[in-house]
Formats: sequence, C-alpha cells, structure tokens
Amino acid sequence: MWRKNFVSISTIIQADETGKDAMKRVLTATLVAMSVCLSASACGGKQEAEFGIPDQQAIRSVTSALETSFNAKDVDKLLTLYTENSVFMPPNKPLLRGRDSLKQFYDGLLNGGSKDLKITPADVSGHGTLAYESGSYSMTNGTVPDRGKYLFIFRNMNGSWKIEYTSWSSDLPPS
Repeated sequence: MWRKNFVSISTIIQADETGKDAMKRVLTATLVAMSVCLSASACGGKQEAEFGIPDQQAIRSVTSALETSFNAKDVDKLLTLYTENSVFMPPNKPLLRGRDSLKQFYDGLLNGGSKDLKITPADVSGHGTLAYESGSYSMTNGTVPDRGKYLFIFRNMNGSWKIEYTSWSSDLPPS
C-alpha cells in the first residue's frame, strides 16, 4: 500500500510541470492528517493519573496494615487488603486464588504459630492503576525463624490500593 501511495504521489508530481503545486497539496494533506491524528490521540481517551508520592505512601500504609493485622492474628482485616480475585503464590505450595483460599491459608498459618512478621519495603513504583512493592521480611514459623524477600503487585480499585498478586521466598535453606 505504501508503494501504491508513493507511486501515485510521484505520478502527481511528475504530471505537474513544476511539481510545486502538487507538492504543496501533498504536504498540506499530510499535515492535516497528522494534526487530526494527534488531536484524536490527545483528546481521545481518559488520561491515567500519574503515579506519585501519595500512591507510594498509600501502598506503604497497606503493607503496614498487613504486618499489623498479621501480628494481631486478624484474618478478616488481612483479607480486606486484597482484591477479590487475588493471586497468592506461597513457596512450596500450589497457587491460591481469591479471598476464600487466602482465608484458609492465613487461618492455617496463624493457628500453626506463625508470628512476629516484620516487612521492610525497599522499592515502590507503579504506573496508572498498577504498582509493585518489593522488599524483605522476617517472621517466626512456630519456633523456627525465617527471613526472605517478597513482591506485591497492587491494583488501584476506585481510589484504594489493594494487593492483587503476592509472592515470596525464604532466604534460608529448607529445614
């Protein structure tokens, strides 16, 4: 198609004795088409809000609430921090999806003696309605200390950041 257009433009230019009139028409048409395209893209859709310091602070608040709720063994509060269809990827276990699965997981973990969770965020960044936070954690599983790293992916749901994906792994060898 490009070659057809190129040939037809070349033909128009050659057909005109000077070629200046044809070139002016081609340049004018090109500029008008580019203006229309730029205007349509600039005005065509809803602009996403820029990810900034308030978003980073909100995400860090969610992580702090997760730590506090975990240590208080408040599973109901923990679940409010996640999206309805949240994906949970615990180490050495199958993938979990949804709040019902998370409830069972957290109930088992906390009833099994897990405690003293400390989450230390290192990086928080995002774009539009998606963000991530990565960092390190430490906790006690029964009587066994653990430490490692984590990755949360957040989604902004009507102005509220919720955890949509969770993955973590221990830095310690299996016991």
